[in-house]
Amino acid sequence: MANAAIDNDVILKGVCYGFLGILLGSLPDGPFNYGILGTARFVLPKALKKRPPKRFDVAKADLKKVLAEFETLEPTDTEAALAADLEFEAQRQGLPVHAGECQLIAMLALRNLDHVLTGDRNAIKALATLTLPVSIEHRSLEGKFICFEQAILHLIAAHGAARVREAICAERDVDTSMRLCFSCSSPEVPQSSWISGINSHVADLRSVAGPLLR
Repeated sequence: MANAAIDNDVILKGVCYGFLGILLGSLPDGPFNYGILGTARFVLPKALKKRPPKRFDVAKADLKKVLAEFETLEPTDTEAALAADLEFEAQRQGLPVHAGECQLIAMLALRNLDHVLTGDRNAIKALATLTLPVSIEHRSLEGKFICFEQAILHLIAAHGAARVREAICAERDVDTSMRLCFSCSSPEVPQSSWISGINSHVADLRSVAGPLLR
């Protein structure tokens, strides 16, 4: 049974770079059994084809494999209603939290999942100021979100910065922020600068999201 959730953005980037498995394995207190939204099985193959990485055939095979392995998280009627309330509030307040993220938040809260691993920093920032339905307290979401950049830092700690940089710089168009952090066009930039750049993204998110971030 799934005890954590992962969003489409992290899955797509992970298979494009070729390190999704070891990325998830590098997170502390694991291993976790990740669940995905049912729409991922339809959305992600199309997204991969629309913006194919250089290693497209391998990434396509990796994606097919992980989609078969991850549990599908289907919201209950209660969770669907809560997600709809969250989405309505986000739209009313003009905050960038889309329907899929609202479903993950609802399941996170009601199923007491360990965390959601997400590549959507803006959604985490928005959640910090979003007026929540009465059935969810902000306190119950504290420490429940891990952003992609945090996961990359754990991956670096487990497997080395050079290996991570090689994978990211081989696929420069996958994530502009990662390409810049790892100075893919400037091999003379030291490793300390790569890590500093990633940490700055995490610090910026934490300055807004506060305790929501693990």
